[in-house]
Amino acid sequence: MKRWLSLVVFAVTVSGFAQGVADPSHIEVYITPYYNSKGPTVDVGPFSKGLAAKSEPEFVATIAKMKQSWNELRFPEMYVAAIRLYDLGFRKESIYWFYSAQYRGRLLGSLVDREKMGSIGAPAFELVHAEDAFQQLVGPYINGYAFGDTDLLGQIVTRVQNENGTVADLEKIYPGVAFKPRSQWPSDNAGLNDGLTTFLTMLKGQAASIKKTRAENGTEAKFSKLTSTDLPDAASKP
Repeated sequence: MKRWLSLVVFAVTVSGFAQGVADPSHIEVYITPYYNSKGPTVDVGPFSKGLAAKSEPEFVATIAKMKQSWNELRFPEMYVAAIRLYDLGFRKESIYWFYSAQYRGRLLGSLVDREKMGSIGAPAFELVHAEDAFQQLVGPYINGYAFGDTDLLGQIVTRVQNENGTVADLEKIYPGVAFKPRSQWPSDNAGLNDGLTTFLTMLKGQAASIKKTRAENGTEAKFSKLTSTDLPDAASKP
């Protein structure tokens, strides 16, 4: 829950959304082995080719296929989809994918058996650190855009919260990762879900402060000119 709250505090008190973002229209990141903006190069499984596609129809078709497998998606491929959606101009949709990926990544981090996580090269270790990397490197771009419309952001976060009331079969989705006993999954998920309620309350209560801070630190000027295109219906429905 603390990490959800830190996002709001960050938005209100720090100019970090604008700092380090040279071009707000393009996410420039490298998170091995999953994504490299140079190319781009994508390595997240069966959807990699479509996510990296320069052809918009091929990319949109891939997003539609991912939506059909929504409950089985791993968080790294969802983060990469969020990046590509953002870069290709589907920025409002990218917010939804980013926060969905963030929820799943944090849930995995909460439920991993830390005593059996292993070290560099072990699946659990790599996934836990990938979540941190995606959040720290991609967050300034998508949040820089998303916090420009706190009403929309609130609607998206509420949707993510409502869609994550139960825990999927993580052992099937992440083979080779040792998790806490299944009996602990509902309570950990409930805590994460409750954290979003607090996040939403703070987001609403501090909307004016967020707007003021963004104007003062240059974030609003940097991101406000970005546009967003709606996805075709077939790709926008889960």
